[in-house]
Amino acid sequence: MLALIMCMGTPRLAAQDLSRASAFKSEESWVEPLHIAPRLSGNFGELRGNHFHTGVDLKTEGRKGLVVVAATDGRVARVKMSPWGYGNALYLEGPGGITTVYAHLQRFVPKIQDWAVTRTYRGRTLGLDAAPSAADDLVFQAGDTLGWSGNSGGSGGPHLHFEVRNTANQHPLNPLDGWLTKTDTRPPRLPVLWAESEGKMRSWALTNGDTLATPVPVRLAVEGYDLLDGATNICGLRRLEATVESPSGGELLRHVASWGELDFGVNKDMNAHAFYPVWSSARDQVHRLHRMPTNRLGIYPKDVPADAGWLSWPEGETVALRVTATDAAGNATTRQVVLLAQGAAGVEEGWKGMDMEWSHDVCTTVPQASGQCTSGEAALEWEAQTFFEATSMGWKMNDTGMGGALYPTMVPYRKAVQVSWDIPDDVDAWAAGWSVLPGQPWPEDQWLAVKRNAEGQVDAVATATLTSGKVHVSLKEGGAWRLERDTVPPKVLPYHSGTPWVKGGNGVWFVDDALSGVDDITLTFNGTWARVVWDPKRNMVTYEASDAIHRVGEPNDVELVVTDEAGNQTVWARTLKWP
Repeated sequence: MLALIMCMGTPRLAAQDLSRASAFKSEESWVEPLHIAPRLSGNFGELRGNHFHTGVDLKTEGRKGLVVVAATDGRVARVKMSPWGYGNALYLEGPGGITTVYAHLQRFVPKIQDWAVTRTYRGRTLGLDAAPSAADDLVFQAGDTLGWSGNSGGSGGPHLHFEVRNTANQHPLNPLDGWLTKTDTRPPRLPVLWAESEGKMRSWALTNGDTLATPVPVRLAVEGYDLLDGATNICGLRRLEATVESPSGGELLRHVASWGELDFGVNKDMNAHAFYPVWSSARDQVHRLHRMPTNRLGIYPKDVPADAGWLSWPEGETVALRVTATDAAGNATTRQVVLLAQGAAGVEEGWKGMDMEWSHDVCTTVPQASGQCTSGEAALEWEAQTFFEATSMGWKMNDTGMGGALYPTMVPYRKAVQVSWDIPDDVDAWAAGWSVLPGQPWPEDQWLAVKRNAEGQVDAVATATLTSGKVHVSLKEGGAWRLERDTVPPKVLPYHSGTPWVKGGNGVWFVDDALSGVDDITLTFNGTWARVVWDPKRNMVTYEASDAIHRVGEPNDVELVVTDEAGNQTVWARTLKWP
């Protein structure tokens, strides 16, 4: 029997991993961005949405308004104010080819805030993404206040998202590679091993010494994550290594992934790194133990070739799997188990299908080629590189002809699939959301393809067009989609409590759209355009009285126009008076 071992220690990362930060700090000023001890709710490289996280999330004691300071000397090279993503964010271009990023801020320091507001009025935009010039003189020294922490943009709670980037190519660098001072004594976790074989998958608790029976060929993935001192949040690994060896010492697999630098241009290929059937449903940090040939991520060493990942060895024989996870502090955890190749009939228990059951026409795709085919009364068309590997794809029309199911559902789509089918000859009023009555012609506008969960809540929405007797939709994921027509305009209600009738108070409105989502918001005072801050998390639109577009002590003709993605529009118009 192969020797089985488990190691848990604190080896240090290679010196080159820390050299850039050390060299920078020996020559330049460096200050931690918050005045409190760093506790992290997220770190560099963890799996997020359809990308790797590109910075660290520093906790702000559950509140907004903590002072955020410049980590280096530098000039503000970019300012963003957005309802989404980074929210209010600053990009500080410093010395030594380093840029630091501060995101989800509540507000900027006055001279940046004034510049940003003025620039927004100049462009009349909902939000801002602009680059100050050297003449704007937004220059700061390490330790200077840049703004105050908040919860703006796509943030799920008050915190500071902080990045260190290589200025030349804007590649994010791991802030825990010597940039931030963070004590960490807790080793990573490797709790679960996943296997994939012939459209089925299963998991085992990853315990040293176990022998696990699996059919071959098989592909492997492992759940791996880190826990940091002072927080319970699940974070990403710094390095993951895996080998599979035969009893004779032959190497069937060698895999390495390391999160020191990321590239925004290919960051969505994280979907090819993650074991997507688990990641997409459970959001567990599950890593494939192979690199798909079309995966463009730069986290793998060049001497480890891309591979489809399928392993095979003689039935009845064993191989040894060894996996080591290391965090940025050098803490490491190793697990080793034996894998026994067994006939499929003996290992059915615990295995389940990886996708929805499918018995209809399928189209076969390869990553390198575009294509088109007919499946389930619909025409499917796709571009090259839509999928990361060869994939069977298909469509099953639903009983009403108002939509259907796109297959596969547990595979990441790098690009959208175009689906089109004939408009049904007959449909009842319920099927079209009271939009089409029997015998009436179909309207061609305001249609959406909607994907809903089991509770009926909207999971995803795509625009649908109806032309020349055909329905056309562009779908970025599989699953059951159904045509719905959005004819309901957004809801707009003022918040009466405290605004705008309090002296100096802001104007605040509740804005919501039930289906297609808000597309544009325009506010005017007495015919003059006014900036608004749109917070979709709270469905709140705010006019900041400090902008001073309104007249004080006399009536203002106020008009707020909200338009949704389907073109429906609500106009809220009143006369308001600020004391």
